[in-house]
Order: sequence, then structure tokens, then C-alpha cells
Amino acid sequence: MYQFLSWKKVIVTSSALGSAIFLYSYLDTIQRTTISPDKFVPLDIIKVSPVNRNTNIYRLKLPRPLKEPLPVASFFHIKDDSIQILREYTPVSSSYEKNYIDFLIKRYDRGYLSRYIYSRNVGEHLEVRGPFVTFPYLANMKKNIGMICGGTGITPMYQIINQILNNPVDKTKISLIYANVTKQDILLYQELEQLAKNYPDQLKIYYTLEYPPKDELWTQGIGYISKKMVRNHIPGPQNDVLILVCGPDGMIKHVCGEKARDLSQGPIGGLLENIDYSQEQVFKF
Repeated sequence: MYQFLSWKKVIVTSSALGSAIFLYSYLDTIQRTTISPDKFVPLDIIKVSPVNRNTNIYRLKLPRPLKEPLPVASFFHIKDDSIQILREYTPVSSSYEKNYIDFLIKRYDRGYLSRYIYSRNVGEHLEVRGPFVTFPYLANMKKNIGMICGGTGITPMYQIINQILNNPVDKTKISLIYANVTKQDILLYQELEQLAKNYPDQLKIYYTLEYPPKDELWTQGIGYISKKMVRNHIPGPQNDVLILVCGPDGMIKHVCGEKARDLSQGPIGGLLENIDYSQEQVFKF
């Protein structure tokens, strides 16, 4: 009788231990396959779409459908696990997309991580961590939003533009100045033009190029962003206005002043200071 009870105790104990191991394994799998700001998760590349000579859009499959939309505006870290280099990238897919995330990646000759990402193919994975909120956008938080950006600085602007225009309750008007070297360098050009066509009362876009095309009539800006461009194409410094700026460090300094060393906003400077925008009316990505 005692021997029978002992065997029964062993069976019950083993069963409980097996259940605990299964539960731990299940929870560990859930944790490792759910995107989070706290850890990197491998996401499979399921599509690569060329944008221009040095830019692609990488579509990464989410291991589990998202239960809620991504916060806007937000970014993710992508890293090369072999040498622990990481960079920030803003999704250009809809914040309501549950099954994948699109990242616009520009390849720089001296950019190690962008070259690493370009070496990855469909079926391989990228290590991703996030999202991290940069600017918590709320519908109708301002009547008018001005956006000034250059190059890949379009990505957080595009994220917010889509958030506004895809929400019928949001009546915010958007004015965008987008600076690039050539017309071929304008990222998401077709998508932006389609949005401007679909929402003419809410979205106005002004492009400026360092080298305008010679084989067509270019009727928009030429050269660096100027005080005149800002005055003519961005809403003035009023209480219901917010100006968002994103781009290379030199452009940020020229337009609104550098961010502080600790990456806080820093004092307002540049063109926007000269036009009398206040600290509260400008946000630097």
C-alpha cells in the first residue's frame, strides 16, 4: 500500500512538473514572439520593394497579429546582432496594420547598418525592438500642422499624415515642405501625391530641390529651405499651429536650431526663431 501511494505521488508530482514546464515554455514563446520596447525579436522579411537607386521598403512579418494599433508617431530599433549596432527606423505602413510592418531603408555608403539590412533577403530576418513613442499625436490637437523635412525625415511625417487623413473625425490641415537633392530622391513621392490628390483640402505639399530636373518644367522650390518658403507654405506662428521638423542635423540647425546634447528639444533657433515661432509651437524629431 505504501509503495502504491509513493508511485502515485511520483506520478502526480511529475505531472505537475510537466505542466509547469509546458506553461513556462508557452509563456516564453509568447514573450519571444511579441514585439516590445524591452527586447529584440526576429522578424522575417517577406517583401522588399525598391523605391529608388538607394532606398527600399522592407516588409517584416509580425509573428502574432497586433491587438491594438501602433502608437503615432513612433519608431523601432533594428540591429545587427553580430556586432550590436542599432539604428532607429520609423514604420511607413499603416498604424492599424496588424500583420506586418514596413520600413523605408536608405542605403548609405558609410552606414554600416543600412548596408547590413541591404544584405538581407526575403526569408531572412531582422532583429527589431519597439515601438518607442517620439511624438504622441492626438486627433485635432491643433487646427494646422506645418511639417518641414528632408530626405528620410519624411518617415515620421508620413506616419502622422496617414494617421490624420485616415481618420474622418480628424480635421487637421497639413502643410508640408519636403527638401531633397533631386526629384529622384523624393521618397514616397507617388504616395504623397496620391494623398494630396485625395485630400486637397487637408494636405498641401511644397517640394524644394537642390538640383531641379532639366528635362521638365519645375515650378516648385529650388535650393535650401528659405525664410520665404516657410512664410509662403507653412502656417504662421498662431496658437492653433504646430510645426514638426525632421531631417539631417544640418537642416535641423538651419530650420529650427539644434537639439540639446541630451537629445531634449533645446532652444528654438534658425528660420523659425526669425519668424517668431515659440518653443511650444515647434517639435524636433
